[in-house]
Amino acid sequence: MKPLQQWLRRIPVGLAAAAIAAGPAAALAADAWPSRPVTIVVPFAPGGNTDMMARMMAERMGKVFGKPFIVDNKGGAAGTIAAEQVARAQPDGYTLFMATMTQIVTAPMTNKIRYDPIRDLAPIVNVGGNPFVLAVNPQRNFRTVTDLVNYAKANPGKLNVGHGGNGTLTHLSALLFLSRVGVTATTVPYRGGAPALADVLAGQIDMYSASVSEVMSYAKTPEKLTLLAVSSDKRLPQLPSVPTIAETYPGHEVDTWNGLMGPAGMPADVVAKLAEEGRKMINEPAFRAQLENAGITPLGEMPDVFAARIKAETAKWKPVIQAAGIEPQ
Repeated sequence: MKPLQQWLRRIPVGLAAAAIAAGPAAALAADAWPSRPVTIVVPFAPGGNTDMMARMMAERMGKVFGKPFIVDNKGGAAGTIAAEQVARAQPDGYTLFMATMTQIVTAPMTNKIRYDPIRDLAPIVNVGGNPFVLAVNPQRNFRTVTDLVNYAKANPGKLNVGHGGNGTLTHLSALLFLSRVGVTATTVPYRGGAPALADVLAGQIDMYSASVSEVMSYAKTPEKLTLLAVSSDKRLPQLPSVPTIAETYPGHEVDTWNGLMGPAGMPADVVAKLAEEGRKMINEPAFRAQLENAGITPLGEMPDVFAARIKAETAKWKPVIQAAGIEPQ
């Protein structure tokens, strides 16, 4: 059996492991938890949405549980260095991970990693989703998704689509869109999303599949950047005038997410406490408003639903990655 197939088939096992206490010692630890500071490892440098969510959660959890929750930023290798650190940590509830879809879903197919996201990590609560926006240069005169698709069909390969690097979510989301609408384009890799966005603004490329948080500030300046459509299942409250891709191509829905995870085998009581407190926090109006203002859709998915999302998204992205010929590097 191929490694990826093995990975897929282990998902139910990994979920079960997350909910089972590791014997009497673990049960005792759960009763006393937390008796010392808890670390939330963030896979990126300070300042981004992932860091923001971790810090908001750390502040809240510290107040609720009476012990400090400390954010530890550990960037590098698309976040897989941080993921490996957490995967190798003791499953005692004192090391947590603010994960993104990259480290959990796509990394096994695009990177040579030294951890198994399903065997070694356990979902706790999925905090928020971040859809993508088809951002295009206004000089192209694309006013609708249909305009863009018609141009691409009439001019095969001439549509230039930038992305933040091969195998990144800005790359994969663009590939999935192009496949869904049945057009070919020239994809242009950049070292990160910022230079790709800069070249869309400068007219060097035609389109960039950006996260909402990257381009939300341009909603009121259409002369600089056209936000053509969002990849969410419904229009976003932050961008009410921007249609969804699904309005033209029903069923097309793509987003990334940030969720709290930990080492597999954590005491069930600890997982339950963290998940429930996370859910309460995400449902509070003030917290939801903070997420939405940053372009994030609040989710609050509990462990079982979170695990099901991981399984479904792995199945979604596998054929996209294979069709693109992306090999683990």
